[in-house]
Amino acid sequence: MIRAIVTLMLCLGIAFPAFARCTGTDLRNHLTPSAQKRLEQEIRDTPFAYGNHWVATKGSKRIHVVGTQHNGDSRMRKVMRKLRPVIRSADAVLLEVTEAELSRLDEVLRKNPSILLIPRGPGLPEMMSAEDWSMLQLRMGFEGVDSDLLARLQPWYISMALSRSGCGGRGIAAYAGLDERIERIAIRHRVPVGSLERVGDGMRSLSRQPIRDQLALLELDIKSGLNYDDQIVTLSNAYFEESLAEAMLIQKWTLYRDIDIPRREVARLLEQYDRQILDRRNRAWIPVILGTKGNTIVVAVGAAHLPGRVGVLNLLRQQGFTLSRAAF
Repeated sequence: MIRAIVTLMLCLGIAFPAFARCTGTDLRNHLTPSAQKRLEQEIRDTPFAYGNHWVATKGSKRIHVVGTQHNGDSRMRKVMRKLRPVIRSADAVLLEVTEAELSRLDEVLRKNPSILLIPRGPGLPEMMSAEDWSMLQLRMGFEGVDSDLLARLQPWYISMALSRSGCGGRGIAAYAGLDERIERIAIRHRVPVGSLERVGDGMRSLSRQPIRDQLALLELDIKSGLNYDDQIVTLSNAYFEESLAEAMLIQKWTLYRDIDIPRREVARLLEQYDRQILDRRNRAWIPVILGTKGNTIVVAVGAAHLPGRVGVLNLLRQQGFTLSRAAF
């Protein structure tokens, strides 16, 4: 998804600001005893909460499900040393979206502007308070976004633009995410590579959210003064410790804590977001995975798609596969 957003910004001619120094800390290191107890309880209720590499087996079919991090990090070199033999021996590799499919993004956005823009009706100036609209104009103006364009942009996209961080990678040459590294190895060894969805489908999922809910999240993003870098560092560290579900739960507890809004409303907004970007797509991917020819398949998707009742792993278990955790 990160690669798609970057390309999208380039297509629109929106410039990136210089990233500030990463100032985040791992929130898991600062939990109170009661929060730690709550985390342990909720993790017990989360299917496949741990592990970034699982093997689903059914008859002669073996599906290696690999949870990825889309942005680069030098810690991925160690991961790739273990995954390289698995990729080379696969009959096919499936990614969320291949580089070839991603190259069609500009064309897809030109033909389907409603993915990104509010297609009709009132724009953001009419839907937001004058104070919030002025604040949004100021913040996005620093990034070179024209007010007329801003007024028609879907709120989900603006939220992503506001949430960028200086904690995107670690180490020299930490550019390629795990998805991209896996695709390179597959192509190098002539393993067929395919997409689980069409380019733009992830964006379509986000644009399906009711505008009022998109706007509610955007207004929270504008007003919140919490350090977003904390979320990035926590998610990334948890990913490499194969415990991303912990960070995902903590993120839901801590986001917008500095704003006077009922936590049940925050939970509703975040769960609705997850249903669109995770659950809906997970369900759509299963027929593609099952319909891919070959006895050994590698499925590489964002690690957030693995855990949970509607996670890819649990959906495969419901299809009769036996799941076992593999080295990562």
